[in-house]
Parts: sequence; C-alpha cells; structure tokens
Amino acid sequence: MESAFKHGYGEEDFFEVLEAGPLKLKSRRGLKNVYELLGRTFSGDYLHVAYRRYPEADVVFHMREMSPSERKLFRKR
Repeated sequence: MESAFKHGYGEEDFFEVLEAGPLKLKSRRGLKNVYELLGRTFSGDYLHVAYRRYPEADVVFHMREMSPSERKLFRKR
C-alpha cells in the first residue's frame, strides 16, 4: 500500500473520499477486478483512488489528484 501514498495523500484522505460518496468506476483500462474511485476529501481535494478486489480484501494501490477530465466526469454525476 506504500505506493498508494507516494503522491502525498494518506489513509485518512482515502476514508474521507469514502465518506463523501465517491463515483465508483470499473477500471477504464480494462483491468480485471480493478476499480477506480473519484471523490473529494473534507478539505476539498479531488482524488483518484485505484484499488483491486481480492476475495479476502480490497487493496488500494494508487491515489493521486484527479486530472481535469476526471474532475469534469466527477462533477457531471
């Protein structure tokens, strides 16, 4: 999970995105069992979170600021 935080965001940011009701998407790259979350933290940061679903747990492997096109998609919903 260390690589998920290399962009300066932490576990607390991830839980804030979950609480705020993110937009959940299947992997736009077509990766099996991979999902993406587009959401905001309580401080207003727009985050893109990628995670993989395993039978025993979901594992976050990437978290970064949303791109402009992802923000547009998120705001449209």
